[in-house]
This record gives sequence, C-alpha cells and structure tokens, in this order.
Amino acid sequence: MQGCSTDNSKLFGRAVVLEVALGCPDAIPEESERKALMAGTSKGFDFSPNTVTSDADDTKGYVENIVTNSDFTISFEGEVRKRDKLDQFGVGKFVKYYNDEVKAGRQPTIWVFMDYGPVQFQGYMVITALSSDGGSNDIVTLSTEFKVSDSDTVDVQETPDEVPVTGVTLTPATTSVAVGATRQLTAAVAPSDATDKSGVWASSDTSKFTISTSGLITGVAAGTGNATFTTTDGAKVGTTAVTVTAS
Repeated sequence: MQGCSTDNSKLFGRAVVLEVALGCPDAIPEESERKALMAGTSKGFDFSPNTVTSDADDTKGYVENIVTNSDFTISFEGEVRKRDKLDQFGVGKFVKYYNDEVKAGRQPTIWVFMDYGPVQFQGYMVITALSSDGGSNDIVTLSTEFKVSDSDTVDVQETPDEVPVTGVTLTPATTSVAVGATRQLTAAVAPSDATDKSGVWASSDTSKFTISTSGLITGVAAGTGNATFTTTDGAKVGTTAVTVTAS
C-alpha cells in the first residue's frame, strides 16, 4: 500500500474561489473588504450575448447594423459547513443577507469578484438563484447565481503576476505583558506588494501566554516564550520575544 497523502485543496476550498463584498455600486470595495463566499466546488460565467439587428441602413438587402447586448451571469457552487471559516463571508451571512434584503423590499445585490485564468471579473450583481442540495449534514452543497445589476460596474481586468513573500517582521521585536493583560503585535510582510500576506500566529508556550488570530497576546502565567507569525506563502517566520510578569 502506497500511503500517499491526499491534497483535498485540489477539490475543495482553496482551489475554487469567488469573493463577495457588501456595498453600493458607486464605490468598488477595497481588497481588504472582499471575502471568499465559501469553500467552492465549481464556478462559471456566461456573457449570454444577444444581437439586435436593423434592416434600415441600406437598400442592398443585407443587414449591416448589429447591436450586441449581454446578460452577464456568474454561477457558483460550494460546500455548506456547520461553522464558516473566519476568512470567509460564509453561507450563514450570505443566506441571511438575501432574506433581509427581500424582506426590506430591496434587490439582494452584492459585489462579486471571480478569477478566471489570466483575468478577473468584477461587478455589482443581483443574487438570482440560491438553493441547497444534499442528503445529509455531511454532504450538502449550495448553489447560487448572480446577474449584472449595474452595467457600469462590470469589468474584466488582467490578473497581475503573483508577488512572492520574501520575509516578515514583527513589531515590537520584544514585549512584556502582565498576567491577564494584553499586548497587540503586528506583522509586516515583505515586499509591501506581496500577493498573499496571510499567515498564522502561534505561541511557543500557551501555559505562559496565548495569541489570537489577529496577533493579540494575553498573559496567562509568569514566564517567557516566543510569539511567531508564519506566512502562508513561503513559510517565512517572524518572532517576538515575550515576557509575562505577575500581575
């Protein structure tokens, strides 16, 4: 038996991503406001081009004027999980938002961003389909669809080349905190235009201090240890020496 490990990301989650953000059509949400809708399993788009012709432009019998319009649609399917991951918009928030907008007599519209090969689609779109399918709590999928709401917001942009992470620096480099008190650490990922600046915070000794997903240290017991931030891209590590003092 070979015993090779399985990389589920090729099937679920990281492999299929569609981002959404709340807002109005007059302002494109910042990158920090965009979140993955959910762990995805499939996505697609359809420009649905349609042409309108006119026979009034000449007398030779051929139709030469053609006006093209497009009913731009994005479709997406994903996994429903009992607890959404912190870095996702989440199924629960998405379904509740749809219901709240309909009850308020408004169109359930949302900003949608989808990478497709070398390009990214973006637009302010109406949620036009929302359904779930599955036979058990373990295997449930949600399907949704978006159609253009404001044509001025629809854009297709070339996806820039990814910029790899070269290092990370934590601030402050050393810190002290009393038992029961907190200290905030920050991580500066280099270069400043790195594509993926995410990472994981960790405490070398959780009996002395804990650290949250945002880098907030909480003193637990007197002693010393290290707080680290490890980047997702390149596994670069930044370290802060932590001293916990008695309160």
